[in-house]
Amino acid sequence: MGTSQSGAGDGASTFTQLKRRDQLVDCAIDAIAELGFSRASVAEVARRAGVSKGVVTYHFAAKDDLIGMVIAHVIDSMAEYLQPRLYAAEPEKYPERFIRPYITSWVDYYRTHAREVIALVRIYNSFRDESGRPNPAFDVRADEVTIVEQVLKRGQEKGFLGAFSARVMAASIKAVLDDVLIQFADDPDLDLEAYATELVALFERATRPGPDPACDRAGPDTTDRTAMEER
Repeated sequence: MGTSQSGAGDGASTFTQLKRRDQLVDCAIDAIAELGFSRASVAEVARRAGVSKGVVTYHFAAKDDLIGMVIAHVIDSMAEYLQPRLYAAEPEKYPERFIRPYITSWVDYYRTHAREVIALVRIYNSFRDESGRPNPAFDVRADEVTIVEQVLKRGQEKGFLGAFSARVMAASIKAVLDDVLIQFADDPDLDLEAYATELVALFERATRPGPDPACDRAGPDTTDRTAMEER
């Protein structure tokens, strides 16, 4: 009986601690998004949570620990939001249709999770380790470029997409989306829907099947040589 009650108490305590940690992470996101990274102090997070600074340091020994949890929380929320939407696009079956849902899903995430992405930009721009590198959690970006590259290659293999470097195209799509995020962090009134529409049109044109670029380049050169010989 005593052991059972102790276990239940430990579970309740653990649940309460997790809820408190979640609250502190949420307050940190708000503080960073509104005030910037440097002004989002532990004391400010405590004030927003309605607790003492000691409560924050009890759960997170240093600000770096709290920031690391914020990064993990936002990246997890990205995966939770994006994965079902991108899987629903069936990239294995319809790789040629992947660009539209990929771009619009990311832009929709920016719009619906504004404070999270703004906080993440603030952190990325300011939070570095001793070597000057950003938090390793941001390395997921490279993995994502690889995934998009693989989808584009699949579309090329099936003959649904044109001739281009899938790696360069995937990196370009991701770089443009990153730039949209930076612009949005600076200007929350940015028309994200219009931006997404333009980007979809741009990259669908760039990836659709067409004449071999090498043939296009060879044509004018041959014509120029013929004209010179006639003169």
